[in-house]
Amino acid sequence: MPAPTPTVVKLQAQVSAALVRAGFFGERGVLVVGVSGGPDSSALLYCLHRLQESHGLRLHVAHLNHDFRGDEADADARFVSDLAQELGLPASVEKREVTDYQREHRISSFEHAARELRYGFLAEVAAQAGAAAVVVGHTADDLAETALLHLLRGSGLHGLRGMSERSPWPWPGDAPGLWLFRPLLAATRQDTEACCRELGRTFREDTGNSLPRFTRNRVRHHLLPLLAAGYNPRVREAVVRLARAAALEVDYLESEVDRVWPQVAEGEAGSLAFSGVRFQAVALTALHPLLQRLVLRRGYSVVTGAAHRLEENHLQAMYDLAQAGVAGRSVALPGGLWLHSTHDQLLLTPDAGPPCPFPELDGPYALELPTAMNQVTELTLGGWRVAAQLAPRPEVLDAGDGFTAWLAPGALTGRVQVRARQAGDRFWPLGMTQEKKLQDFFTDLKVPRTWRDRVPLLESAEGIAWVVGYRVAEWARVEDSPVEGAPVLRVGFEQVHGLEKISLRNTWSHLPELTDQDFDEAKSISEPTIED
Repeated sequence: MPAPTPTVVKLQAQVSAALVRAGFFGERGVLVVGVSGGPDSSALLYCLHRLQESHGLRLHVAHLNHDFRGDEADADARFVSDLAQELGLPASVEKREVTDYQREHRISSFEHAARELRYGFLAEVAAQAGAAAVVVGHTADDLAETALLHLLRGSGLHGLRGMSERSPWPWPGDAPGLWLFRPLLAATRQDTEACCRELGRTFREDTGNSLPRFTRNRVRHHLLPLLAAGYNPRVREAVVRLARAAALEVDYLESEVDRVWPQVAEGEAGSLAFSGVRFQAVALTALHPLLQRLVLRRGYSVVTGAAHRLEENHLQAMYDLAQAGVAGRSVALPGGLWLHSTHDQLLLTPDAGPPCPFPELDGPYALELPTAMNQVTELTLGGWRVAAQLAPRPEVLDAGDGFTAWLAPGALTGRVQVRARQAGDRFWPLGMTQEKKLQDFFTDLKVPRTWRDRVPLLESAEGIAWVVGYRVAEWARVEDSPVEGAPVLRVGFEQVHGLEKISLRNTWSHLPELTDQDFDEAKSISEPTIED
């Protein structure tokens, strides 16, 4: 092994110190080294190999041929394989097609697809090797380029911090305990090239790094030199300082998210009746706006395992949905996730519609009404238990959670039944001057389309007396000032079979003062980033 020279000594010392800081030595010294064959990853491998004995490292080389540059990429793969063999290290060298992955996962960016494919491969190798971390050769130049790229894309603080020396595994999310380790972030690309030369080692030059079709290459070869020539000769160092300052701020803010998370959110992938996270709307919106966004971002990471697909415009749409406070709206997010709003929660889930609080209805059921004071009649249908009682009028007619209604005792005549909606249904909502299509009523109240066939309707000869969970009919309402204690009809719906009931108390069902104008104004609301 050649004698160490100044650059080699400097880089080796940086890698050694980073290993100690991260705790990757001895029992935790099993490391997968991602090697492309370029100067950065080659210098990294040489340093780690020289530190192998003193730090108790067990190294495994990994290289993915993206099958993008033909013979050149195949030559890179042979170079890495030969290098690992020369150093006496085990190696995993594979070829995978990026465009196939891009098409299969519907990813528009080739760079993005290549990144996911590469990290997926490295995670597989790490799992097979039992590695604590995957080590990559990112340098300060990469940190500056990444932070500037994120800045150009309108990133928040998480993007501005660029890269961390040690960070949780970015992709995929099913790699618990695996770390991404970057011990060369204090070095430059000039340092790594010098290290290889001083050791008498060759390295590969990736011609793909000069192709202008890739945004990073344009930043590296055009934007940064332009900024250095015309504005700040040390622009790279300035961007790196910005990234490191952002990293400190993010660390603090993430600790604040840890503090408020138990009061604001619950759940993780697969842990609930639905797979996702529930946010308590009131508690969430009481937080500072920045903390709200970070909590929402954390929720996305909990479900998907990573937040790198979540861009600033997605976070803004999630934040806007929380602020709107309107039930039944949804935001589509990357990775097939949706954020849905109910009256008091935000639900982050892979389901295209919010979890429905209504069991299925499989047909009309006749409901016998009580004829004597305090008499109770019951009906069980599907997942519902329906109870009707003729009871003395209470002082306050409280509809409770939206599944209880107080009706005029003589209003319901003829055959009384519970059924699901039918084509052509019309309804005269309480507080309005005339009837309207039931479909329009659902639309005005932002009732999700996937719920509408399950909403029970209480019907008599006069028509629909109650849209359960939402509103009673004007013609079936209890008079405003009758004698206290006079008989009124109380009808309640309760879910059975262990199904969870979601309270609809804060929907418009309990607000009798609403008028036709209120509904017309609600119907005019339009927010293009949010799906009704």
